[in-house]
Amino acid sequence: MPQRKSLGELLAETPTLIVDLIKSEVEHLKAEVASKAKGYGIGAGLLGAAGFFAIFLFAWLLHAGFEGLNEVFAPWLSALLVAAFLLLLVGILALAGLASINRSKGGLETIDSIKDDVNMVKGLGHAADGTDPLDDLPSRNGGAR
Repeated sequence: MPQRKSLGELLAETPTLIVDLIKSEVEHLKAEVASKAKGYGIGAGLLGAAGFFAIFLFAWLLHAGFEGLNEVFAPWLSALLVAAFLLLLVGILALAGLASINRSKGGLETIDSIKDDVNMVKGLGHAADGTDPLDDLPSRNGGAR
């Protein structure tokens, strides 16, 4: 029959058990993160390879379209139509990209908040933009004051 430990012995072992538990959890976390990182790396590599071949596929489809248009039009006109399609595609993508960039413009709220905090600590009593910093706080009805 195993010998029972006294309360003092159990309390003396507690810090060691806690340290061992934390070490075990950290090792488990390291192994789990390494496994996930390996999976993400393989997935990213496969997606990169798919993108690489997609570029060639797109070029081949453009060539097939050019050859198909050659059956109906003169080769110079077929090339011009394919180029016009590409120009249209580039224009649409460029406009969509510019619109996305314009939507993302503006200052970061966190940086503005930090500037407000610094001004309050300095005793200036106003936000970095010259307004009352309390205006940014939500009011009781859910909106800003």
